[in-house]
Amino acid sequence: MDRRAALDAALKAARPVEEQVALYRQAADLMTLPQARRFHLTHAWVYALEAGDETTIEALERELRALGGL
Repeated sequence: MDRRAALDAALKAARPVEEQVALYRQAADLMTLPQARRFHLTHAWVYALEAGDETTIEALERELRALGGL
């Protein structure tokens, strides 16, 4: 299984929210188009909000703003 297929399977599996944040950030790192990066970073941000991880929330908000996502 290639890296993208393995990551896709992991994203679809039920996981703790902190792990979902990390997986969506990894997915964003694989994307070259800004809108694709925003898509995955937005998911990571939502999971970070759910986890209440203020440091990660702030970092993701900075990344999303830089991509025109917030």
